[in-house]
Amino acid sequence: MDNLQRSELVIAKILTLLLESGITSCQLEFEELEIDQDFCTCFYPCIECLADEGVIRYSDIQRTLGSRCSGSVINPVLTSFGFKVLGKDIELNGEKTTIAAAVQEVKSGNRDYSVVGDLLGGILGGFTKSIGS
Repeated sequence: MDNLQRSELVIAKILTLLLESGITSCQLEFEELEIDQDFCTCFYPCIECLADEGVIRYSDIQRTLGSRCSGSVINPVLTSFGFKVLGKDIELNGEKTTIAAAVQEVKSGNRDYSVVGDLLGGILGGFTKSIGS
């Protein structure tokens, strides 16, 4: 698994957890993703990437000194844009579904994680274009 695929899986796990938690005051830690510790180096960059794209927001990141993976993201939530992206209808392999459902399938292992990269790249690019014009 290359770094892009690793990032896509981490993003799928993050988005699924945030979708399930709704808009609540909480903390998100890498361990909640329930994946191998080898993926931890992708966690904070994926959080920051999702925030930079406007899909999520958070109030703070508190990292534990001396550890590359320990710490927590304070009050992470999907933005209205994030909910809009995840609710968008798409067609995968001839089946109509939502991005949220596809991300959930990636998280549970029922769909290839490369779908997340395609979805996020294509959908975010499309939304950014349509919003900007």
